[in-house]
Amino acid sequence: MSDETRAPDDDLRAAGALLSAAEPSQRAAGYRRQAARTAPGADALRAWAVATVLPRAGREPDGPALSALVDVLGAAQDERALPVLLELAGHPDGEVRLAVAKALPFVGEPVQDSPRVRALLALSRDAAPPVRDAAVFGLGTLGEAYGPAVRAALHERLDDEDEEVAEEAVRGLANRQDASVLPRLIDLLETYVEPHPLTLSAAAVLGRPELLPVLAELAAERPEDRRIAAALEACDPARREERSALAWRLLEDLAVRRPDLDAALAWDRFSADLRLEVRHPAEPGSYLLDGLLRRAGHDPSGAAALVDADFPPTA
Repeated sequence: MSDETRAPDDDLRAAGALLSAAEPSQRAAGYRRQAARTAPGADALRAWAVATVLPRAGREPDGPALSALVDVLGAAQDERALPVLLELAGHPDGEVRLAVAKALPFVGEPVQDSPRVRALLALSRDAAPPVRDAAVFGLGTLGEAYGPAVRAALHERLDDEDEEVAEEAVRGLANRQDASVLPRLIDLLETYVEPHPLTLSAAAVLGRPELLPVLAELAAERPEDRRIAAALEACDPARREERSALAWRLLEDLAVRRPDLDAALAWDRFSADLRLEVRHPAEPGSYLLDGLLRRAGHDPSGAAALVDADFPPTA
C-alpha cells in the first residue's frame, strides 16, 4: 500500500472503513469524520483524503453520503477535486449542490472567468436559498471574481427573498467598492433592530461618509457593539485620517527603534483591516493595526515598543 492511500492513524482508518458500509448513513458518517480531520490537517493528510474519497464520487448514489463526500473534497482544497465538483454542481439533490457551492471557493486556482466562477454564477440562481447563499458568498469573496457577469449576479441578488442571500450580495458589492449598493445597504441598516454582521462588515469595507447618519444612530442605541463602532470609524473621514496618521507615526518610530526590521502597512483585499507586516530573519510577524494601537493606548511609540519586544535583535 502506498503512503498516499495509507490512513494516517486509527481514527481515520476507522472512518475509511465506514466508506464501504452498505448503509448510506454510515458512509455519510465516515465522510463527515474525514472532513472534520481534513480541514485543519497537514498537506499529507489532505492528499490522503482526496486519494481515498475522489474515486468514490462516481459511484456514491445516496444524497446525504454524496454531500458529505463533497465536504471532504472542499476541506482538502485540492485541485484534483475540481472536475468532480463542477460535474456535481447540477446535481438534482439540493444538499449536494449546497456542499458544492461551499466547496468551490476553496478548490482551484484564482483565474478570471474560471470554471468555478461560472459554476458559482449558475448556483447563485439556484431554487434553494441555502445554495444561493453559499454561491453568493463565494462570488463575493473570490478575488478573481471581478468581471461584469459577477457584478450583475450580485446586483440580481440584492432583493433576494432570502435575507441572508441579500446580505451576502451587499457585502460582495461593497467589497468591490460599488457605490451603487449604498441605498440597499442603508435600507438594511435601517430595517433590522440588530444589523447583520455581514451588513456591518459591508459598511466598514465600503467606508463611505453617506453611511455615517445611520451608523451614528445605531451606535447611540448600541454603544457596546464594537462592530458598529468599527463600521462608524471606517466611514468617518476624520477618524480615517487620524488612523492613517497614527499608522505612519508607528512606522516612523519603529524604523528609528529597529532599523533592522522591514515593516510595512498592508490592506487585505475585501477587508477594512489595516495590518502591520514585519519581516524578521527568525520569523515574520503580522499585527492588526487597530488591535496593536489599542494595546498601546493609541500611542504609536508604545505600539512600536510592543513590536520591538516581539523580535530579538539580529546579529
